[in-house]
Amino acid sequence: LQSLVDLAQERSDAAAQTLAKLKRVWQEAENKRTQLESYLQEYRHRLQLQTESGLTAMQWQDYQAFMAKLELAIKAQSAEIDRCQRAWEAGQVDWQTCERELKAYLTLRERHEAAERKREDKLEQKLQDEYARNLHHRKTHPQDG
Repeated sequence: LQSLVDLAQERSDAAAQTLAKLKRVWQEAENKRTQLESYLQEYRHRLQLQTESGLTAMQWQDYQAFMAKLELAIKAQSAEIDRCQRAWEAGQVDWQTCERELKAYLTLRERHEAAERKREDKLEQKLQDEYARNLHHRKTHPQDG
């Protein structure tokens, strides 16, 4: 039974490590999107400043094209964040499943140990009772012993 507990503990630990890694990847994806959004905001601000000081049609188109690419990158990064979140949620379910299995094995081990202690206590009581009977018999029948 201990080997099952050990194996379940190893699986639970591995699932927890995977879950932590998935969380880091998810956070990194969110950080990247935040960075892209910051770039987009910065370019919008630059465009506004350039517009106020004068801008050629070609420069306007370049700004618009670059901001469109940033918006596409933000959308793609948002999809990546959603994928990371789903992966983390699946990892969390796996970890919870491993934890339930571990707890089940721990409960079985505890029950087995309790039953073993009870059996040993009964045997000890039986031996003590037999010893007491023998001692009583010797005291009441000294000629037999």
